[in-house]
Order: sequence, then C-alpha cells, then structure tokens
Amino acid sequence: MLFEGGMINRRGSVEDKNTVSDYRPIELERQNSVVASVLCTLFDNRKINIIDTPGFDDFIGEVVAALKVADTALMVVNAQNGVEVGTEITWRYTTKNQTPVIFVVNHLDQEHANFDETIRQLHQQFGKNVTLMQYPVNAGIGFNSIIDLLKKKMYKYPQGGGKPEITDVPDGEKAKTEELHNALIEELASKDESLMEVFFEKGR
Repeated sequence: MLFEGGMINRRGSVEDKNTVSDYRPIELERQNSVVASVLCTLFDNRKINIIDTPGFDDFIGEVVAALKVADTALMVVNAQNGVEVGTEITWRYTTKNQTPVIFVVNHLDQEHANFDETIRQLHQQFGKNVTLMQYPVNAGIGFNSIIDLLKKKMYKYPQGGGKPEITDVPDGEKAKTEELHNALIEELASKDESLMEVFFEKGR
C-alpha cells in the first residue's frame, strides 16, 4: 500500500529485513511483527492512516489496542489455511468494538491455495453477510488475475509486479461475475434504504 501510494520507491521484504514496519531488532531477528506500527499512504489524494499489527496470536494485545482507534479492520486470511484461531479471536474484538471488517485472502499464488474453501469457512464462521468484492481467476501457481465485482472488470498483473492490464470479463467468467455482482449490490442496498429503493426500481 505504501508503494502503490508513492510513499516508498521500492518494496521491502521480510527475508531482506528491509520492510517499513518491521525495523526493531527483535522483529528483524524473528522476521515478523511484534509491535504495532503507524504508517500512512495516499489514494486519490486522500491520506490513509494504517496501523500494522502483528499477525501472531501471542501479540493479540497490539491488535486489541489498535481496534480501539481504527475506523476499519483489514483482516488477512491465508488461502492455504483458511480461518484459523487467530482469525476468530480478532473477529471477537472487532465485534466488541463494532469495527467494520474487510477480509483479504492472501497466498493465492501457492500450490494449495483454495479460495472457495476459504470463503466457505468465512461464511460458516462469520455469517452470510461476508460478501465478495473481488475473486481470483486462476488461484494457485501462476496466479495473476482477479475480477472486480463492482466494476465488472478483470485485472491481470504482469509477472514481477506493476500496473495491471484492465480488460472486460472473459466469456467463461461472465455468468459467475454477474451472479456475484448482483449479490454484492443486493447486500449493499440492504444496508441503505435509498439504495434499496434504487435496487428494486432498476433490479440491480
């Protein structure tokens, strides 16, 4: 997010010990976050403040403290492991603080990535209100494409990173995209009376 917002000119990596938020000696040694870090980035000329918290359950106190001041929680779920104990613990605190949650499914480029099973588990654990905004076209080795359900466009990313190629949805994905797009719009409309009226008037 910092790289895409132009705050840094190159991405760091945990292995190279040059990420922005994991700079403390203990974090460099362990190669994971221990303390929450405050960062910021830009999107559409708007500043977005980010609190990067540790992912390990041992440091859940950092997550709890961050949720007391965060407007939205971005919860990362591993596509190989699905919903884990830490996911459930964090969810309890987001519920307690009435914090909206965005789930981000990562590790989609791994051999055993299973996006559909991960979503099934999210629905099972946290309810049918979990609604897709995007889905991967080719999860697994070689993964590089997603479909945005709001815009109904496919984003194909070049190998090694960079700006995506934005194209129309392939014919083989159109039916699935339309079904999930309608489910997304219906869910959004159900949370706002004026949007619900538009939904029933236009049917989408």
